[in-house]
Amino acid sequence: MNKQHLYTTLFLALSSAYLSACSTAASDMPRLNEVQQKQLASERAGHLRQTHVRFNALDKDEDGYISRAEFNRSGDLAFERMDTNKDGVLSAADPKPEPRGEDTRSEQTRQQQAQRTEQPRRERLLKMPTTHSVDGMLAMYDSNKDGVISREEYAKGRAAQFAATDANGDGQLSYDEYVAEFAGRLDQQISQTVKKAD
Repeated sequence: MNKQHLYTTLFLALSSAYLSACSTAASDMPRLNEVQQKQLASERAGHLRQTHVRFNALDKDEDGYISRAEFNRSGDLAFERMDTNKDGVLSAADPKPEPRGEDTRSEQTRQQQAQRTEQPRRERLLKMPTTHSVDGMLAMYDSNKDGVISREEYAKGRAAQFAATDANGDGQLSYDEYVAEFAGRLDQQISQTVKKAD
């Protein structure tokens, strides 16, 4: 069995377990109507599917684990990309970064996607902080809540995140650890979403 097939099999097994838990979690949300419960369950499942993509992107040497060096490299790249004014700190004053890469879509695909975006999109219920925006970075790593993330503050936050994810303390993140940590954050965000709906 090749490594990609193994990852896919593992991903599908974990996804099935998480989707089952997801439907249980949704039934425990009496404050949301049925449509909102289904939407939240669907969004949770979509976020979990993305963990597979993110894990593979971080696991550069394809050994099935994210080493501390791989984790740090990813974090450094994210900080550098968001620090667009290159002052060594992240804040709302940083201009939005340029889109990544060249737009390789065909003209037909561009038109189809433009038509889809013209239709009103349903607002997401499950909004997770992300390293793809300064606001997301601030939500995740601004520990003293002063609206600025220094390099030192970011490094400490990333180190704490790695340690919390590394459940067995072996200095590397397995696929299971990576998914479990993110699922925990998802469920915490779901609880906050339900409280806001109350």
